Amino acid sequence: MWQRKRDCTIPEVMRAVREAFPEQPALRYPFRDLSWTFAQLDARTLEAARGLHSLGVRKGDRVTVWAENLPDWIVLQIALARLGAILVTANTALKAPEIEYLLRQSESSVVCYSAGMSGNSYPQALEQIRSRLPRLKLEIFLGRQGELPQGSPALEFKDLFRHAAATPETTVATLEASQDPDEVINMQYTSGTTGFPKGVMLTHRNLVNNAHFLGKALDYRPGERLALTLPLFHCFGCVVGTLGAYVSAVTICAIDRFDPEQAVELVARERCNIIYGVPTQFRQMLEVASRGRHDLTSLRAGIMGGAPCPEELVRRLVTEFHVPQMVAAYGLTECSPGVTINDPADSIEKRSQTVGKVIDDGIQIRVVDPTTLLEVGRGLPGELQVRGHCVMKGYYNDPKATAETILEGGWLRTGDLAILCSDNYVRIVGRIKEMIIRGGENVYPAEVEEALRRHPAVRDVAVFGVSCEIYGEEVRAAVLTFPDKSVTEGELRAFARERMAGIKVPSRFHFVDLFPMTASGKVQKFQLARMFGPVPRSP
Repeated sequence: MWQRKRDCTIPEVMRAVREAFPEQPALRYPFRDLSWTFAQLDARTLEAARGLHSLGVRKGDRVTVWAENLPDWIVLQIALARLGAILVTANTALKAPEIEYLLRQSESSVVCYSAGMSGNSYPQALEQIRSRLPRLKLEIFLGRQGELPQGSPALEFKDLFRHAAATPETTVATLEASQDPDEVINMQYTSGTTGFPKGVMLTHRNLVNNAHFLGKALDYRPGERLALTLPLFHCFGCVVGTLGAYVSAVTICAIDRFDPEQAVELVARERCNIIYGVPTQFRQMLEVASRGRHDLTSLRAGIMGGAPCPEELVRRLVTEFHVPQMVAAYGLTECSPGVTINDPADSIEKRSQTVGKVIDDGIQIRVVDPTTLLEVGRGLPGELQVRGHCVMKGYYNDPKATAETILEGGWLRTGDLAILCSDNYVRIVGRIKEMIIRGGENVYPAEVEEALRRHPAVRDVAVFGVSCEIYGEEVRAAVLTFPDKSVTEGELRAFARERMAGIKVPSRFHFVDLFPMTASGKVQKFQLARMFGPVPRSP
């Protein structure tokens, strides 16, 4: 009988699901009129692996993929795993100096890329930096015919398959069998907001076990359909998304990049049962769904991550978006990514106020004083630390940063402030670096945001700190209101004062039309601090 795989390699996962469900749809892009069964996906990834090997890609080589959510992205993810080559994911928002740093630091020998995003041509960026990357031996273009500039040295992806015949299928089979679950198979780069990005080394075991336990937590069933709208370059997309589906024999229904109209249409057209997203994306999809043109009743389960899940938003997703088993999860790239998840049977209050329990007994957590590293009591805030099968191998070519992050005993410092409740549920209260220290008192942005979101006019809010001569830092809030509702700064301040201590009440409320966001949907609070920070005094 078929069972989810764990403690194994990605090729073993794909072989198991292909053998059990060869004719089941594996990957569908309805807006591209593309549909492959697991047998067809297996055949395509095998040919891609043979072609890559014929062109010199070997086990352990780093291969960077810099593209939106194209079908070829998923083919490459699996094909590289079959060879034991390491997939290096690149954020689609990177510009020329940033992709140069990533390619150089990862020592990538191959880069696979699309035409790029609006105002950001990837071929032009590579033209600028190519001569400074001596390790780069092969370029593969994933865009449409005619998008590759004349004279480019890149091989078009479709031509990769012409090279497959030079590598026997048995060579790929031998490489698959030679791999160990604890070998690195994926590198993802941190955002770099506090320094140069670091390459997080993740193993087969890291990724497969994360996919296994997240699917188990939500009782994924073979043949169910996932609406995949998250960026694949992010851990949420290429682990929880692609592998999370395939470990549980779930069909992926995808779009090239997130667009709320297209995402809702995808769910309705494909009768999807599962959906992932961050709060900002779900709010945008709810606005589309509120027009009542789409039947979304096929949805059953979903995961919200990347930011706190407001209770009002969870309620709307359960009632208006028809996702009764919408849960919150917590993770980070260094933990591949999932650490905790709610039980779908939890109350809506619990699903919005906590991020659940550890996803598996093989993962341990503790909350410590960030300075002394001594454990704090239940119900008290401190740094969340994690150890177990989810923890990364380390940062690539950066032993110093690795040693600073993974402590003696295997405990990984997350940098997140959390409270461990008496029932072992976890509440995330902010980032250590985002914690506001006002007059010597700690203010946790997530706590203030949670209270302000309860105002009926507040669609979303981001709380951040700015420097202040009197208190060291002061609390500010950037506010998005619902289009049909209004509120004044004075009204919000009065609302806040009724619900929190005076030190937590924002000194200013800044009304905005949108937040500065990362490509993966997270609010960039450091940008808000720059935008609304105090104006320096004149000399």
